[in-house]
Amino acid sequence: MKPVTTIVLAVFALLIASCWWFHQRYDAQKQRAESALQQLAQQKTELRNLVQRQRAVAGLDAHYSEELTHARLTIENLQRDVAAGARRLRVSATCQTVPHPTSTTGLDDAASPGLTDAAERDYFRLRERIETSNKQLAGLQEYIRNQCLR
Repeated sequence: MKPVTTIVLAVFALLIASCWWFHQRYDAQKQRAESALQQLAQQKTELRNLVQRQRAVAGLDAHYSEELTHARLTIENLQRDVAAGARRLRVSATCQTVPHPTSTTGLDDAASPGLTDAAERDYFRLRERIETSNKQLAGLQEYIRNQCLR
């Protein structure tokens, strides 16, 4: 073989090897780019879902906070009305019998059943706590149904 032919074949072989090597590098980079794009799309979807869930949770929180505030205001208004005498607090109660002396006086005991001031405060405090617990429980149940059990 002539030396020129050998050099041309060597250059041609080197050119083919270089093309093959660059093609392999190109395919590897293309595959990495496609993988990165796919991962980015997946992360965007997850982020959209997360934002949507956070908005739903914020909506639940606002709804049940509003209900809780309304319940507290209702109880406070009732308590003010009872204290002012505009409304009466009725409790199912019975009076204990007072032992009567052997002689009758002709007058009945004038006391009627009622709550002491401390018992009345305790009643309203318990009522507020019950409403608070009910609203919190309802909110948690809604959160579990809509967020955790999806």
